Amino acid sequence: MGERTLDRTLLLHVGTHKTGTKALQSMLVLNQQTLAAQGIVVPNAGRVHLSPEYETPGHHDLAWELAAPPPHPLLAEVIDELQSRSARTAVVSSEEFGPLHHRIEAMSELRAAFADAGYRTVVALYLRPQARYAESIFQQHVRDHHDLSFAALIDEVLDRGYRERDDRRFEFQYSRMLDSLAAAFGGENIVVRPYLPDRGPEYIHRDFLRLLGMLHGSFSMDFTMTIANESYTLRELLQGLRRVLRDGEEIDDRELAAFVREIHPHFDESMLGHRFLLLRYAEASAFLERFAADNALVAARSGAQIPFRSARDLPPPEHAIWSEAEVHRSLFDAATRAWHR
Repeated sequence: MGERTLDRTLLLHVGTHKTGTKALQSMLVLNQQTLAAQGIVVPNAGRVHLSPEYETPGHHDLAWELAAPPPHPLLAEVIDELQSRSARTAVVSSEEFGPLHHRIEAMSELRAAFADAGYRTVVALYLRPQARYAESIFQQHVRDHHDLSFAALIDEVLDRGYRERDDRRFEFQYSRMLDSLAAAFGGENIVVRPYLPDRGPEYIHRDFLRLLGMLHGSFSMDFTMTIANESYTLRELLQGLRRVLRDGEEIDDRELAAFVREIHPHFDESMLGHRFLLLRYAEASAFLERFAADNALVAARSGAQIPFRSARDLPPPEHAIWSEAEVHRSLFDAATRAWHR
């Protein structure tokens, strides 16, 4: 590709959102010294340093900088740190790279900068079934005070295959994401893994470390782990909605329970502690129909078997999950109407 010989490897973890990313990044930071002693560097530059007391473990600042036109001084800082450390393997991680996949010029700039530091870039991304991904992206929109219409998100994704906000593209037709990343980094340098949270809280860590070991060689995996927890409960979703619609106003558990009972007098309050469910069966089926062929294409090209390709991948319509989802959705819609000013 025109660069000098690349004798080192950089693993660029680009997400996607809500696939255990924060837990992975926390694990990498907590074990920086252990990794460094074995020739694997996790740069400090590019992470969000809001204060001496608070920083994020992911390299989000670097991704956000790349979303803007050049110059990119933070990228230069990352390269300086990589060159000063001279490690055989490096890891840069942020789910905020994922929505930039279609910005091929920015991704190519990133690859070229890493190449100038002597690193071949291997891109890793985790993919989950699109229906649950839609709920998770909506959760993020609630937190970020974006469009609060779940129905609008569903319509946009089913129509366009992605959701776009401020030139950040949340891709649901995953083959297009792979095409964009391949254009910037080379198809041989893209590694796709299915996100399978049902395999336990440490699954994502060990899967990622196995991938890192394939690139770096043998190293100790006796690391400090953190629990992957990427989902709101129904309580947290409604509380977040209240803060957005009422300018930061909180709602305590007693007031929330009273509101819920107004809508559903026989509501089981333990349900507030369940993972929120907003998709109805018909909507989940529409997602399946819309993306099954593309998931099969991704599997054929990458070997990643995303468990969302046939009707067997959905619980049947009589399953209790759909009646609970109907309750959650009605509560969310009622709260949106009641708290909107």
